[in-house]
Amino acid sequence: MKNLTFSICFFIKKSKLLKNDKAPLFMRITINGCRWETSLKVGVEPQRWDAKKERSRGSDKNSILVNETIDVSRFKVQKIRLNLEKDDKQINIHSVKNLFTEKHKVDRTIVKLFEQHNNNCIPKIGTQITQATYQKYITCLKHFKEFLLKEYNARDIPVSDIDKELFSRFELFLRKDKSCTNNTAVKYIRNFNKIVLLAVDKGWLMRSPYKDVGFKIEEIEKPFLSQEELNNIKEKVIELPRLDIIRDIFVFCCYTGLAFSDVKELSQDNIVIGIDHRKWISKHRKKTSVISRIPLLDEPQRLIEKYKDNPLCIVKNTLLLVPSNQKMNAYLKELATICEIKKVLTTHVARRTFATTIMLRNGVNMEAVSKMLGHRSLEMTRKYARVDDFFIAMETDKISDKFKKIGS
Repeated sequence: MKNLTFSICFFIKKSKLLKNDKAPLFMRITINGCRWETSLKVGVEPQRWDAKKERSRGSDKNSILVNETIDVSRFKVQKIRLNLEKDDKQINIHSVKNLFTEKHKVDRTIVKLFEQHNNNCIPKIGTQITQATYQKYITCLKHFKEFLLKEYNARDIPVSDIDKELFSRFELFLRKDKSCTNNTAVKYIRNFNKIVLLAVDKGWLMRSPYKDVGFKIEEIEKPFLSQEELNNIKEKVIELPRLDIIRDIFVFCCYTGLAFSDVKELSQDNIVIGIDHRKWISKHRKKTSVISRIPLLDEPQRLIEKYKDNPLCIVKNTLLLVPSNQKMNAYLKELATICEIKKVLTTHVARRTFATTIMLRNGVNMEAVSKMLGHRSLEMTRKYARVDDFFIAMETDKISDKFKKIGS
């Protein structure tokens, strides 16, 4: 390797303009005097090409694409060289060419990569990812397989076939054939893009076309309960035991801000004595592993006391009788009906009710709410804790009182 000469350069061929009047971009690799050239399948406006810097001038979309292609190609070639050196293999123009063009690979398909990713997720469930996150990938793969059959009459496609059009067609399929809302479709597309990025990391693909498509999550009004609505649920006489239990769990979440997966695991071990010498909940969130520390208000303490001698709670070592997520959501719909609540009740509604109605509207600051919810950032908390007209009016009253004192 001591006498190895190795160079990479990028250039355009002005004599072979494409139909759009752009010059094709080429890469030339020279190793010990042997050369190999290949087209990088992008075009450059001749007047923008800087031959000395081997870059496209400007910040337009095409220039960004060209320069990214150059950077990725250079990185890929250098990585091939380093891997050959590490494995003590011969570095010549043929070995680098074959690795760059991936002629030695025939099994690089997106569905197989997706399946491999999902299988690798299984041992991480409960530690690095949640069951819900894993299930989203499973559903996304199922939708993508249906999409391939319908749109391409194929069960799998090469990673190299992934382009902007495929992303756009998959998004349209999710909306039209699977009746997904904008945000649901975009979330599935983002899950799919994570698999595409795996292909990029492996060097199977130059770049992901995701950012060229421009899918965006739309801001939607997320419901929470007012104090009156929450009181209505608390005070409703419910004769069905299963709905009474669901009501208790929902109310408990409204006064603690716990997510469904966390309240389901809650045990006596999570009850600690806080800095104020009162009872607190202390628990690492299942989703993020961030610790939530929540002072226990009277209402959740009452509910804990209600179930402390329940045989099933004792056997399962839990504070409440929490059913499966599927049953919980189904029973919450019934609860909303009998309590005449027009909003769709979910445990996320309970978390938002805790953040906004129980905490913010009673003067607790956003930073404290964020800590109790177990969020990593205030930005996430702002999605739960809504600063609405009630809160603005409450804060304005404080200023109004100050001006009254000044004027008197």
